[in-house]
Amino acid sequence: NDSPSMYDSHTGIGLLNPMNMVPLYSLFRLMGGSELWWQVVFTPHYTASFLVDELRPFPAVFGPMIEAQIPLHPTKDNARSFSSTRSENDCNITTCQTWKDAGKGIREVFEKLTKDIDLRENTRIREVEVLPNGKKRIHDEFDNTMDVDRVVFACPANAVGNIYKQCGWLANTIFSTPVYADDHHPDSGHMHAVLHSDGSVIEEQFREDCLKRASNYVEVTETPDGSINIENQYNFGVQTAGFGVYELPLDKKPVMLISHALGEGKSIAEKLVVGTANHARAHPLYSGWNVMAMLSLRLVQGRDGIYYCSNWTTPGNCHDMSFLSGLACAHAIGARYPFEENGEAKKDFYRLRDLMGI
Repeated sequence: NDSPSMYDSHTGIGLLNPMNMVPLYSLFRLMGGSELWWQVVFTPHYTASFLVDELRPFPAVFGPMIEAQIPLHPTKDNARSFSSTRSENDCNITTCQTWKDAGKGIREVFEKLTKDIDLRENTRIREVEVLPNGKKRIHDEFDNTMDVDRVVFACPANAVGNIYKQCGWLANTIFSTPVYADDHHPDSGHMHAVLHSDGSVIEEQFREDCLKRASNYVEVTETPDGSINIENQYNFGVQTAGFGVYELPLDKKPVMLISHALGEGKSIAEKLVVGTANHARAHPLYSGWNVMAMLSLRLVQGRDGIYYCSNWTTPGNCHDMSFLSGLACAHAIGARYPFEENGEAKKDFYRLRDLMGI
C-alpha cells in the first residue's frame, strides 16, 4: 500500500481537487476562526519549519499533511515520546527528527553530490546561450566559456530568466511568476539571520531548558504599530551541530543560535556573533499561484536540452522535494536513480517527474 505522500494531491485525480487552489486561511476564517489565532498560534508554529512568515496563501489541501508531520496537537500517532528526567513520556515532536544527524549528513550529501565532477565554486554564471548546433555555451563572470550538451538550472526562478535570455516569452512568463517570502516582508521576518552564541536572547526562565533540548524558541509580540512580530531562534546546538560538537551529549553542547526578527528591545552581543545570512529568493510561498506556475513548467522543461530544478519547481518549499527535483533532472540527462531499494521513495520520484514534466 502507498504511504502518505506530499505529491498525491497534484497527481492523477488529485489535480481536480479545488483545495489545491483554495487557501487554508480562507476556509479557517469561513469556519469562524479568528485572525488573532492565525497570527499568534498557527503562523508562528509553522514559520519555524517553513521559514516563511506569510502563510495565508497556503493551499488547504496541505492542511492534513502538515498536521501529521508538524502537529499543533501532538498525539501518540503523530509524535514520539521518550523517557527522561522530566517524565516517562517526554514528548519529542517529529518535526526535527530528520535533522537529528543533519550536521553530519548535510556534509555527506554534498560530498556525494560533487564526487568525481569538475566543481567550480565562487563562479557566477552570466549567460547560457543555445548555439545553432544545439550545444549550450556557458559564459561566466570572468569571460570564460564552455560548450556543453545539456544544462540544469538549480537556482531561483528569477535568476534563470536573467541568465537564459533566449528562453522565449512562455518560459520567461513562468520564471517571473513564482512568489517568494521576501516579496511580502523584505526587511523583516525570515529574511535576515544572525548566527551567534548569545543565549540571553531567550527569556531567562526558559533559557536553560531550551538551549539543552529545544530545536526552536519562538516569541510572539505585538509591535507599537499593532502588527505581530514573530521572533524565531533556531537552536543549531541541538539540531545540526558541527565537527567536535556532533558527538557531545545535549547538556555539553555550546550555545549555537540562529536568530530571526528579534523582538523590540533585544540585542545580541557583538563579540558573540559569528556570521549573518540573507534569505532573499530562498523560500517560495506555499500558494495555489505557485502551484500553477510549477505545473506550467512542463511546457518548457527539457526544451533545447535545458532543465530546471529547485524548490520553486515542486509543490512545496521543503528539502526533500527540492533535492528530489535535482535527482529527477539528473535522471533525465542520463544519471541512475540512486534509491532503487526503497519502493515508497521511488514512487515519489515518479510522481515528481510527472509534476515537473520530465
